[in-house]
Amino acid sequence: MTADFSLPDEVVELRSALERFARDRLAPRAREAEADGSWPEAVLLALDRFELSSLDLPGAFGGVGIGCLGKVVVLETLAVADAGGLPAADQPGPTAGALSACPEGDRAAVVAEAALARRAASTLVVTATDEPEAPAVVEWAPSWPPLGWVWESRGDRLRLFGPGPGVDPGSPALAFGASGTATAALSHWPVAGTWTLPAGGGLAVRGRARLWAAAVTLGIAQAAFDATVAYATERVVFGRPVAHHQGNAFELAASAAGLHGARLLVYDAARRFDAWDAGTTEHPVDAGFWATEAFLETTETAGRVTDLGIQLLGGHGFLVDHLAEKRFREARMLGLFFGGRARAEDDLACALVEVGAW
Repeated sequence: MTADFSLPDEVVELRSALERFARDRLAPRAREAEADGSWPEAVLLALDRFELSSLDLPGAFGGVGIGCLGKVVVLETLAVADAGGLPAADQPGPTAGALSACPEGDRAAVVAEAALARRAASTLVVTATDEPEAPAVVEWAPSWPPLGWVWESRGDRLRLFGPGPGVDPGSPALAFGASGTATAALSHWPVAGTWTLPAGGGLAVRGRARLWAAAVTLGIAQAAFDATVAYATERVVFGRPVAHHQGNAFELAASAAGLHGARLLVYDAARRFDAWDAGTTEHPVDAGFWATEAFLETTETAGRVTDLGIQLLGGHGFLVDHLAEKRFREARMLGLFFGGRARAEDDLACALVEVGAW
């Protein structure tokens, strides 16, 4: 049996077009967008023409049918140039799994339509079943469009808060400055619905969100690796390029292998979600499990790659003259999303030993 890792032709063509767009329109303005707190309106309109936000949505919510695999490839491609505005620009983005899982399709459609029109953003909060039952807290969300809906995933329970009465401005964003920053305490938000999903449904919702983060992280890590190799092969220290020193060469080789392995995991998890959406598999746990594995592997790999970029740049790595420190911040922050590493590992452990949702 031969494994086929090729991408569909339409995804390859879309990636090629977006590579040119990202190189010409996003990469040159990454620092400027971070300072402005948003991507330019012209960029957002162009992304709408690429149908960024609807690529992986079901047709009932205005989706275009390319699927989850196409979406993660697009996210990775854009993140190589600049990931800073993606949490705001790609709405409903990480909450696509919650939309699909919601038993009340009409209610979910309202949330999806507001997000696609950029009238009201949505986000996902992950809480553990062993925590006291209390309204969730949104510790970080994009400040544009205004946060209007919050999905909470707790075991196999899905809850929707909103429409929201407003959010609080957060402290200056540690990362994703081009998306702004906002926080919200949901104690005064109305509960729009609470549902118990089929067994494994909660893991699928969380896994879909984590796959979004993994795809963006992958693009950040690839950009960091490419920049590090370019610098390390040009910069001469002790008569040889930095990359030609044995220890550095080993680290770069390990980073290349780690990136390749993480990419295969991300793409495989996306294919599993597409197979589930197409009805060729009946086990949502399978897709959610491998998406969570991809999230953990990619965030760990990105941490090593972005840190190596700073180390090989030396003191320059901490300066805003280079993008190394920006990529380091973004990779670290993505690893904290959707319950972070601890709750991701809990999900995997519970799925493996079949003890039920945590």
